[in-house]
Amino acid sequence: MKLDDAELSKVEEKYDKQIVLPQKSSGKQYMLCPVGSIGSGKSSVLKSLSKRLGLVRISADEIRELLKQKGYNWDRVQEMGLHLLEKYLERGYSVGLDSDCRSKSEKIKEIAERQGVKLVWIHINPPEEFIVEKLRNYKHTWLFENGEEAVRAYYDRKEKLSAAPIDFPFIYTFDTSKNDLALQIEEAASKIEKTTK
Repeated sequence: MKLDDAELSKVEEKYDKQIVLPQKSSGKQYMLCPVGSIGSGKSSVLKSLSKRLGLVRISADEIRELLKQKGYNWDRVQEMGLHLLEKYLERGYSVGLDSDCRSKSEKIKEIAERQGVKLVWIHINPPEEFIVEKLRNYKHTWLFENGEEAVRAYYDRKEKLSAAPIDFPFIYTFDTSKNDLALQIEEAASKIEKTTK
């Protein structure tokens, strides 16, 4: 079912109520934008970094889940996420986008310029075998019916994005297949803090 403007506002308002506001300020305002495929570990990284750095985290998957519960398709997820991004930037927060920012990078750059905030790019890039194995064996709930559907979605998205090069000024590249993710989070947070002072 398609989502009209009135329903979009209601879903956005419901999601907005579950956003956790940071207790500490992130200092100079910025946007943290990850690039990474389905199953790469973006949410694990963004949850930790947002908490560590005092960011408002906006999650495309959490928005998708709300839409699915209400029987809507996901055509307007990006629109809703970008609207919430601007809303929290206007309130003075730094924001972490828990989404693959690659496909919406031009819109993100426009928002950053309009709001006068710095863009910080990170790459979530474990080996493909790790992603496929994770998707195949993950306990799927609402996003995919099963592991095979998740793996198909991964390859479909990879094919769609294959023509666009990954050419961003990454401040840090994560390998979420390694067992030192906490150390990687600390290293990245330190670099981000130095860059955004």
